[in-house]
Amino acid sequence: MTQEERRSTTAARIAVGRLPQPRWVSVTPGARVTGLCDGCGEAIVPSDSAFKVVLHRTISLKFHDECFEVYNRAPDNHRAGLS
Repeated sequence: MTQEERRSTTAARIAVGRLPQPRWVSVTPGARVTGLCDGCGEAIVPSDSAFKVVLHRTISLKFHDECFEVYNRAPDNHRAGLS
């Protein structure tokens, strides 16, 4: 999957509500995480630069850099009064 495909898949998951709103407690850039990216669903391998996001101290998400970029820029519907 290309970086642009990852971005598109992440944006689609946000749009349909498969990812929570990006209001995190802590963000760890450059984290050494492996497993599936919560943005695009593709594997994060040790050589990938990735982000670990912890929401409300209980939900932990993992993203490729480009997937986190999309997630981080998602509008906060709660602040916009759209929830």
